[in-house]
Amino acid sequence: MLLIKRLFGVFFIIGVFSVSVFAESKNIKIGILAHRGDEVAKKMWQPTMEYLDEHIPAYKFELVPLDFKELYKAVGKKEVDFVVVNTGQYIELEASYGISRIATLTNNGPDGCLCNRFGGVFFTKADSKINSIKDLKGKTLLSVDKTSFGGWLMQLREMKEAGVDADSDIEVKTLGDHEKVVLGVLKGEGEVGAIRTDILERMANDGKINLKNIKVINSQETSGKFPYLHSTRLYPEWPFSKLRDTDDGLAQLVAVALLEMPQNSAAAKAAKIRGWSVPADYNPVHELYRELKIGPYKDLGKFSPVDVAKKYWFIILIVFAFVVHLIGSLRKVRIQQKMLQEEKEALDETLKKLDRANSLVMESIGYARKIQEASLPNKHALDGAVSDIFVCWEPLHVVGGDYFWIEKIDNKCFVVVIDCTGHGVPGAFMTMVASAALHRALHDLKMSDPAELLLAIDERVRVKLRQDYPDTDSDDGLDCAICVYDLESKTIEYSGANLPLIYVKNGFLIEVKPTRASLGYRSIKPKNPFEKHVIDVESKMSFYMLTDGIPDHMGGEPKRLLGRKRLGDMILNNQELSMNEQMRHIESALEEYRAGEPRRDDMTLIGFMPIS
Repeated sequence: MLLIKRLFGVFFIIGVFSVSVFAESKNIKIGILAHRGDEVAKKMWQPTMEYLDEHIPAYKFELVPLDFKELYKAVGKKEVDFVVVNTGQYIELEASYGISRIATLTNNGPDGCLCNRFGGVFFTKADSKINSIKDLKGKTLLSVDKTSFGGWLMQLREMKEAGVDADSDIEVKTLGDHEKVVLGVLKGEGEVGAIRTDILERMANDGKINLKNIKVINSQETSGKFPYLHSTRLYPEWPFSKLRDTDDGLAQLVAVALLEMPQNSAAAKAAKIRGWSVPADYNPVHELYRELKIGPYKDLGKFSPVDVAKKYWFIILIVFAFVVHLIGSLRKVRIQQKMLQEEKEALDETLKKLDRANSLVMESIGYARKIQEASLPNKHALDGAVSDIFVCWEPLHVVGGDYFWIEKIDNKCFVVVIDCTGHGVPGAFMTMVASAALHRALHDLKMSDPAELLLAIDERVRVKLRQDYPDTDSDDGLDCAICVYDLESKTIEYSGANLPLIYVKNGFLIEVKPTRASLGYRSIKPKNPFEKHVIDVESKMSFYMLTDGIPDHMGGEPKRLLGRKRLGDMILNNQELSMNEQMRHIESALEEYRAGEPRRDDMTLIGFMPIS
């Protein structure tokens, strides 16, 4: 009996331990399109799961390889949380199940090329007499699969434009693998092959083929921005997407981790990619699907008046003649009424499509707003270090390019205000880059000097936007102000890049000028080093940090910018009020100054009173 009790106790302890261990992390499933088989998919993408495990330790990421049919079923039944699919499948899943992209794959390219786009290739043997797409008529074409975006749909669009009917003019054989298509053409199994870009170059580098034996049909010009042989237009690479119900906070963590993935990491090497970039524009893919009338656009244009006329022309002709004979002039009125009704119905359908398209756009921007708001800190992060604080953060549009961060680390408090290039969605993407750079400097590099923090942010922004590479078009950047309040020495250290610090002491307003330099920007080198100012904190001193959206308010008579002097007067006139009351009075004064004039920029204003 004693033995049984002891065994029961052991099993109970093991059970409790197991529950506690498994409760430590939540399992997250990532569906991967396994078009080359489960084993290949696991070899390529399992290191990415391990990378996410390491960078987001609160979750456990599980790889779920899926074929084409299993993928749609898994998304429809919400059996996965994220998916990595080809570009074409993303469009269909976005329309059917509301998935949304959070990052776009970036391929390794020669000479450091940033390749987040790809295209399709028509090719044949070097000695073939096939020289154009029109020459494909009557030939056998080898393809990967009719669901393959880079190995079929891109080429299908070009064939349609060239007047080649894929159903009647050519014979199509699918082999399920890009390399099999290449070898099949060289062996004579078909005269022409259709594959995605970079396959020929990879096989040549591996010694599997000799490019001298290959001729590319409808060859397009290559450049430093896209160095691969291609026959079609270029489209964005595979996206990493979240399902509609996947937690937005988790999606943000995954997006930041993917954007931070180093090129030489085990995950990038296993997947044979450079890494991940911010989500690309997938409108060119929508255009392809609309033109081919496939996927979500398969019913586009059906049963138009022209189609009805072609099918029922004889009946329409008889009815028309009969009515003309019997009714005469009355028929003319009815014909006009019918034409007006048809035009009205067509217009109503067009308006419905525009409403749906607008809803999709606004839904995406609304989701971006949630992500941006989730990335901002709580103003109570400095409780115990400041006696009062207010934060005014108002994007010009739904999302914006202004960002702020407040945090207490050990005995130091950090207040940061950032004004990024642009407004709206482009500005919001820049705030993600700036946020990641700031987080890395504070937490990974353990930096606390404001001047050094500015340099670290500048360096990281240039790296993430590849501004030191000749093949990039990015010339974006940001202005920034950083205050570090030392709780032991009771001093504030300030450094600024084009954004000032304002403080009030003994009834006088003092503006500390920033260094005239910006962070990022390919065409502008930063000032090195940035100036650092040290201010002794005394009782009842209040400090204010702002972006240029505040003094750039337009109003008054005659119309002119508000400027920092008028803003300073607003601040001084409200010094006897609490910080929240100051914010309300300043916002009211700004609105009164504009007198109906629309705002021109995002605006951020932070006021705080340190405990001395």
